[in-house]
Amino acid sequence: MNLLLDQIVIFLIAIVIDLSIGDPPERIEKFYPIVWISRLMYFFDRLTKRGDARRERILGAVYAMFITSVFALPCLMLLYLNSDVLYIVFGAIIFKMSFTIKGLERFGLNAMVTENLADKREAVRKIVSREVAALDMKHLDSATVESVAENLTDSVIAPFFYFALFGVFGAMVYRVINTLDAVVGYRNKRYEHFGWFSAKTDDVLNYIPERIATVLILVAGKSRLRDVLITKNVRVHLTIVAMSAALRVNLEKLGHYSVGDAGFEDASAKHIAASINIVKRSTFILALGYIAVMAIVCFVWV
Repeated sequence: MNLLLDQIVIFLIAIVIDLSIGDPPERIEKFYPIVWISRLMYFFDRLTKRGDARRERILGAVYAMFITSVFALPCLMLLYLNSDVLYIVFGAIIFKMSFTIKGLERFGLNAMVTENLADKREAVRKIVSREVAALDMKHLDSATVESVAENLTDSVIAPFFYFALFGVFGAMVYRVINTLDAVVGYRNKRYEHFGWFSAKTDDVLNYIPERIATVLILVAGKSRLRDVLITKNVRVHLTIVAMSAALRVNLEKLGHYSVGDAGFEDASAKHIAASINIVKRSTFILALGYIAVMAIVCFVWV
């Protein structure tokens, strides 16, 4: 088994699966293994009594580590397969579950093409955690662009990064932690203590990938690193700042932050389309870089 060469093949097959088939349709989504991560944490969430902050923190960490083990440790069993073909097939299928390019594009396009305000709010509600009931078209388009920018890290760059370092196991560990953060990683009364471990671990795992994604957005959008470094709003994801600079668009989450410049345009459907194109170009650049590096390593190793 040539592990490095097999990793390249797994990487390519998984991307082809994503771009050609994508994620499962909503009608069968409940059978998708990644969805079970959320369901399992919700199950533990319902079992946990609130009122003792220390106990909630401990249980939140224990449950998160248990769920991560359930989904990630079986990935290590792939290394014991004696067949290259089986290793590649199962590895590609599992790795595909850790990222989505086409899904990110699909949700962005759904929000872009919807012109009715009520329908647009419903479309945007599926991809953001903020309340959208009072948002106008401009802020709905802004929320969509922000989500596309932020999810470049969560849905593409970070899974690729941890796959490059630790293979399918690393990509799945990240996917579990990131999913748990989306479930319980909120600073509200219910999850402030229970979700602290998932939230902090997700922040740590995203630290390097977010900066890689930021640079890729700037490169793909032909913008400058200075446009990101000068921002003083520490509450904004760097990828959102980079996307604002790359598209020259004002992005705003009411009551939280506003990113942009007096000379920038307000967010609109065309900026959603442009943000999706930047995500595609960023993914292509990273994928090409990964394949080139791995090919060189394989050549030197052999």
